[in-house]
Amino acid sequence: MIMRSVRTWATGAMLVAVIAGCGLFEPRDPEAPAQGSLNFPPQTDPAIVITNLQNAIAVKNVANYTNCFVDHPAFTRPFAFTPSTEASAQYPGVLGNWSIQAERDYFQNLVAKSPDNGFASLILTPKGETVSADSVLADFDYVFTFEHTEPEFPRTARGSLRFTILRNASNFWAIADWLDYKTTDEATWSLFKGKFSN
Repeated sequence: MIMRSVRTWATGAMLVAVIAGCGLFEPRDPEAPAQGSLNFPPQTDPAIVITNLQNAIAVKNVANYTNCFVDHPAFTRPFAFTPSTEASAQYPGVLGNWSIQAERDYFQNLVAKSPDNGFASLILTPKGETVSADSVLADFDYVFTFEHTEPEFPRTARGSLRFTILRNASNFWAIADWLDYKTTDEATWSLFKGKFSN
């Protein structure tokens, strides 16, 4: 009985050693946050830009998130962000001179402070739009949720926003202007940008 147990233990130990030698139990390298993913169709329509933004937030993909906004040389004008008044008062130096690099850095910092299985979501409720040949003004109410490890800072922001989505010479679209408005007693998205800007 004891010998059978020893043989069983020895066989099991050898099996574990073989499997371990194959690297099965070694952790795999995580996907670098700056890499894009296949879940980012070409932005040949303004609606695709919005869907890509929501998907990038849900999967916390920094490259895909940043690609939703205009950047040189693909677009001739820079990205502009106008924060909510409450956030402007709280983070004047940070939010007063926002850029596409600041947008990228904020989102990367937010992702870095989020648990691997932390929930992230952007719900947009359309309020209206103005369409022209090469631009769309799109107004939404939003609920932005992002779980993070910062104590005493909200996980959800609510408000309204306006995106100006532009088309470039190659017929691709991206967000050029972003205006954020406080419409509830809850935090606005702008506060997230100020908080996680560095």
